[in-house]
This record gives sequence, C-alpha cells and structure tokens, in this order.
Amino acid sequence: MAIAWKALPVWERLEKVDRRLGEIEPFIAEALAEVRLARQWRNLPGYLDQKLSGLEYDLANVLPRLRNRVESARKVIPADAVERERNAVPQAEMQL
Repeated sequence: MAIAWKALPVWERLEKVDRRLGEIEPFIAEALAEVRLARQWRNLPGYLDQKLSGLEYDLANVLPRLRNRVESARKVIPADAVERERNAVPQAEMQL
C-alpha cells in the first residue's frame, strides 16, 4: 500500500538538518571549551560551578541528542518509498 505523503522531501530536509548540525559542531565545541576553562577558575563558588557544570553537560550532549532525533525520524520513513520517489519519472516528462 502506497503512503499518502511524500517521503523524499522529508528525507531531504532531514539531510539538510544533519548538515546544519555538522556546521554548528565547531561552535558548540568552542563554547564547551570556554565553559570548561571557566570551571577551572580558582575559588569558584559551588553554586556557580554547579550552573557551569549543567551548561557543560548540555553543550556536550546537545549534538548527539539532536543527531539521534534526526536518525530516529529517518528510521520511520519507509526506505522503499524514498527510493521509489527518487526513481520516479516526473509527470511532465511522462507526457512527452
């Protein structure tokens, strides 16, 4: 049974999201390094270190979490539907 929605455009958008995540990876790494340096400050109050620790955790885990979400969405898109749509001849070409 054919699906009623188009799988290929969704798949392609997920590919773009994945590429964007790759583009922001260096910025996340920079921010993570800065937070780690801030945590090394001498005599840092515990309440501030706790906040920085949470920020460090979030920065370290944001990209893996987002990539997992993208992959999870990809897994529920029928692969055969994506391939079928990629190989389909557009309607305008069929009329020629």
